[in-house]
Amino acid sequence: QVLEQLQPGVLGTMVVVKLKTDKSVKKKYIIKQVECIEEKQADDALKEAVDLLKLQHANICAYRELFVTWDNELSSLFLCLVMQHSGHGDLSALIKEKRQKSEKIPDMVIQKFLGQMVDVLFYIHKQNILHRNLKPSNILVTGEASFILSDFSTETLMTEERKWKIRVEEKSKSWMAPETFGFSFTEKSDIWSLGCVLLDMTTC
Repeated sequence: QVLEQLQPGVLGTMVVVKLKTDKSVKKKYIIKQVECIEEKQADDALKEAVDLLKLQHANICAYRELFVTWDNELSSLFLCLVMQHSGHGDLSALIKEKRQKSEKIPDMVIQKFLGQMVDVLFYIHKQNILHRNLKPSNILVTGEASFILSDFSTETLMTEERKWKIRVEEKSKSWMAPETFGFSFTEKSDIWSLGCVLLDMTTC
């Protein structure tokens, strides 16, 4: 059952849902729906995304299920990624709020953030998984100094040129590493993006 439609991203739309069999609305999930041009792209992206189901880390938004569906109205294939719903806001909203109030994010919070994100990147890179889309809106705030990394992207989806052009044209994409503009993603790309997010946090 769909509860809410979230702000669409470049790669797809996101909806908040709950199980119809669950009478309480306490347990919510987010389904990210990514349109795929053809069946092969959907299959390749699904195979890559399967590794996301294995991730178990306190600072990673857990993936619960993956599936491909056909939308009759749009006559298009969609890859759907089901994630846990934290029920909290994201880091971009926190940064925006602090800027509006001309307030700093406390040093302790920034240090905790950096420690948690470095630990997460070390964990995923050790398993040969890249995030590829690390930015403030993909980092959830779950407490005063507690953060969760969400919305991982697969190589197949991130190198889809039509959507990539839209992505690059947006001025807010300043956290992207230079090599990613040439469809090249490495562990260093994630580190670059983390540095950009950190700079964003320290200049409120």
